[in-house]
Amino acid sequence: MIRKLGLAAAGLGAALCIANVAAPAAADTPKRGGILTFMIPADAPPSFDGHRETTYATVHAAAPFYSVLIRVNPDNPSSTIDFVCDLCTEMPTPTDGGKTYTFKIREGVKFHDGSPLTAADVAVSWQEIVHPREGESSARESYFIMVDKVEARDATTVVFRLKFATNAFLPSLADPFAWIYKKEILDKDPRWFEKNIMGSGPFKFAGYEIGQSIKGVRNPDYYHQGQPYLDGFIGIFAAKQAVRVDAIRADRAAMEFRGLPPSARDELVRELGDKITVQTSDWNCGNLVTPNHKRKPFDDVRVRRALALAIDSWHGAPALAKIATVHTVAGIVFPGSPLAATKEELQTLAGFWPDIGKSREEAKRLLKEAGAEGLKFELMNRNVDQPYKYVATWLIDEWSKVGLEVTQRVLPTGPFFERCVTAHSM
Repeated sequence: MIRKLGLAAAGLGAALCIANVAAPAAADTPKRGGILTFMIPADAPPSFDGHRETTYATVHAAAPFYSVLIRVNPDNPSSTIDFVCDLCTEMPTPTDGGKTYTFKIREGVKFHDGSPLTAADVAVSWQEIVHPREGESSARESYFIMVDKVEARDATTVVFRLKFATNAFLPSLADPFAWIYKKEILDKDPRWFEKNIMGSGPFKFAGYEIGQSIKGVRNPDYYHQGQPYLDGFIGIFAAKQAVRVDAIRADRAAMEFRGLPPSARDELVRELGDKITVQTSDWNCGNLVTPNHKRKPFDDVRVRRALALAIDSWHGAPALAKIATVHTVAGIVFPGSPLAATKEELQTLAGFWPDIGKSREEAKRLLKEAGAEGLKFELMNRNVDQPYKYVATWLIDEWSKVGLEVTQRVLPTGPFFERCVTAHSM
């Protein structure tokens, strides 16, 4: 069993294509009112808990209901280093040699049930992310190995104490899944937020139909003055690309946040002309193929290395970009950002060698040495066409070139993520 998380191809950044039907120009003054209907390319989220999940099916569905401590500046979304406060009052200057960050929390913020949000709620939410209690999971626990503890000094002050100073702390803190939950609820049932929604964000939860849609209405008590501009939103779940394209074409939906491949994009542009706006960029996401290293033969580092060496990312990315929402060859760090690996640096890593012939010969040698020639295994994947199935099909072909026989097994979003957890524990 190979356990797959995230997108299907390691090292391929994704191309984001956002479709806006009858969208105003970016420089126009925002107008108040209206309901935004957008497509979510999944059958349903595995859960509503942002601390637990990693999928866009969760963040697209539930993020509008929640607040975060800090975020990427919405007026400068292309930046990877420009952070602004959401719940805090100002970005802090670290003390103690860069090991202590003290955040002042806005006063007067309310959860959607009318109760006040205080530093205690912020601190316990971050404690769950950084140091989840026994039996619970945090998808981002590993991001915060630098954090020793999180404390609420008083009702308006949260202090993060680090084990060591690092510039990686603030970017990690600005994760869009890092939602602030109500302490009272977490204390009673730490898993309550998996199936329920109650935050302090710009929209209040208004309904959820499993496998169909999720709805939100404007929060009149939102702490960012004058926002949100919309009266509400409807997110429509649709795993099939054809359904999403038809909805945009017929003006039943206004946006596809996650992306469409070039062919679908071009089709909509031809048919809708000046009624549609398209934005293309790299995605800030990770594309991972993760072998279950607790299962033979993937417990052998030689086998895992051979899997990477067999993949030709440099030729695969431009070819896949013609049919799928993948675009840029990159490492773990967002391409083009200050800490991103250069092409030269990437080419020293397995899976990025410039000579694919040499790379695959090494893969074959390692497989033979490990006794894994002709290995047969199953790639577990999500039942979403873009880009999962496309990239998985390409991966299977890449592995066949070093003698591996791989089949693909697709699962709906919820069962897929649940299987990732159980497969990893086997």
